[in-house]
Amino acid sequence: MIKVGDLVGFKFPEKIAGALTALKLAKRTEALLGKRKGLVLDINKGNVVALFDDDIIVVHQMFLEVLSESR
Repeated sequence: MIKVGDLVGFKFPEKIAGALTALKLAKRTEALLGKRKGLVLDINKGNVVALFDDDIIVVHQMFLEVLSESR
């Protein structure tokens, strides 16, 4: 479970609901985030607002994995 303050990175989801559109979104998100790590600033329903380098990006939490939890 992702919480505010966690360090996150991109994770390609195991199952993608939908078809081609969802796969395209996953590939675009992977290209946008790459290997960068981000800090979770806010969580709103299924979306996460995270700071990746100098960019604040809103990403659905199914595309993220927790690398380090906040204390």
